[in-house]
Amino acid sequence: VPLLLLDKKKSLTRERDRHGWTPLHYAVYLDRCFISKCLLEADKSAALISDEDRKMTALHLAAGRGDVWMVQEIIDHCPECCEVVDDRGWNVLHFAMVSFYARDLKHLVDKYPAVRNLIFKKDVKGNTPFHVLAAVCRQSYDARYDIVPWKIAKAHFQATNKQNISAEHIYRYGFPDLEQEIQELSKADGSGQYPDGVVKMNKNKKIANYSFWKDLDEDVIGMKEASESHLVVAALIATVTFAAAFTLPGGYKSDTEDDPNKGTAILSKNAAFQSFVVSDAIAMVLSLSAVFVHFILSLKFFRKFIFLFVFALSFTLVAMAAMIVAFVTGTYAVLAPSLGLAIVTCIIGLTFFLLVVFMFYKVRSKAVEDESED
Repeated sequence: VPLLLLDKKKSLTRERDRHGWTPLHYAVYLDRCFISKCLLEADKSAALISDEDRKMTALHLAAGRGDVWMVQEIIDHCPECCEVVDDRGWNVLHFAMVSFYARDLKHLVDKYPAVRNLIFKKDVKGNTPFHVLAAVCRQSYDARYDIVPWKIAKAHFQATNKQNISAEHIYRYGFPDLEQEIQELSKADGSGQYPDGVVKMNKNKKIANYSFWKDLDEDVIGMKEASESHLVVAALIATVTFAAAFTLPGGYKSDTEDDPNKGTAILSKNAAFQSFVVSDAIAMVLSLSAVFVHFILSLKFFRKFIFLFVFALSFTLVAMAAMIVAFVTGTYAVLAPSLGLAIVTCIIGLTFFLLVVFMFYKVRSKAVEDESED
């Protein structure tokens, strides 16, 4: 039937209703693949027509619905439609960031240069597709961040919109205005022009309730609480390692008047002892560095520098590893005469690293499993 109608009157592809929707808009929104293909083959320029309400094209609708096949079909017939934006300045990639799975999004970016060029395009509010992605995948890693090499994306991930808010900031703290906007687009009211909503978010792309994020300070408080707990750990490591530096394994040489080395460490020539001193110093310096970073993070001005929190966390983790090395080498130095006991103690201490590796392996396996299910 569609083919017969198009044969009789090809201009039907460009006919618009009172909302400005063409037959292609309806075919895409209602997921009528065959009809959509027929309409595109009859008149590819229909893909360039925007509606009256939101200035959305059929490509925007397809991307918002998460219809990978339809998006590719439209771009194959009319590549220039990628440049068209809606009334908010959203391009096809803004919509795809909400509704596409990572593998489909990467395929789209890799296959079509016209889409790849849209990655860093801003809407009327200055939001790039990465701003949208950060809003829907807040505080959780998502493979869609890898659609372009990180070296390329990093600078743009820190680019700000007209409210001076970056995608990185949204990822860490949230952005209620954009989150609410996306939620409004996904609402299904069962009637009107968009009965199932403008965009369709799959199960892995649900954003938090807007009412929960309406006060941005709540999230800042959450980060502050995490910083406080990390500060306690870092301070504890600094205290222990500082004390260990003056309570050396093996003790000190006796204080006799004729001994030029009086008060020095007895095991100072021992290789294991030397390793203990070095690793203990590393643990103390890194933990104190973490304490300092957490201290300045308590100041409001520094809270926007998210990388400082990451630095502090990294310093604390490495300090923990250095403290384990200090324990193992220090124990070995004083138990060297009892070689068997020294080795057993070292093995027990080093199991810490095995547990850490095992934990990260399980986390990585779970992440890969979840991605494959997508």
